[in-house]
Amino acid sequence: MKNKNTGFTLLEVMVALFVVAIALGGAIKVMGAAAQNSSRLSDRTFAQWVALNQIASLKITKEWPDFDEVKGESEMASRKWKWIQKTIKTEDENVKRVEVSVTLADDTNGNPFATVIGFLAKP
Repeated sequence: MKNKNTGFTLLEVMVALFVVAIALGGAIKVMGAAAQNSSRLSDRTFAQWVALNQIASLKITKEWPDFDEVKGESEMASRKWKWIQKTIKTEDENVKRVEVSVTLADDTNGNPFATVIGFLAKP
């Protein structure tokens, strides 16, 4: 009677598990990067909205800001945001360029999440 072995050897099982472990490690890394990018995109969107709100506020109040830098804070999405508004002269004396850069209030990095540029006409 012939003894026929059917099944996998220990080496084959170990190689298969190694391949699965490498594939799962790569998948976890990709999913982590996607989650981080999603969070970053959300922060950038809220920062843009804060900047757009600041420019809209200037337009609504028909404010004619001085050529300087103004700092302030806003709250959006249950988070505090810092913004810096820079007013810059343009070639037309009846138009001013306003740049609003926004970061999280507790961000020590200093790089803005968003910078929005708007133009104000003299009221």
